[in-house]
Amino acid sequence: MFARLIDTSNWTYEQWLAAIILTFIVLSVVVFIHRMVKLFRLSRKPAYKPNLRPLRRSRHRPGNSDHDLKTDDDSNEG
Repeated sequence: MFARLIDTSNWTYEQWLAAIILTFIVLSVVVFIHRMVKLFRLSRKPAYKPNLRPLRRSRHRPGNSDHDLKTDDDSNEG
């Protein structure tokens, strides 16, 4: 029985078309499931938070603050 199914020498074009369509459907479902699993794995990971400009904080001295750089016009707005 199985040997008769895998013997493609006397398949009609309808059988070939059905086999090709079923193969395409099976492959599409496998790719879709693979991508969904990959997406769910990616969503479970914590978000990457880059450490931008780490040297800026280490060079910052307590005596220098940002308000020293402002002009008097900025502080006398009202």
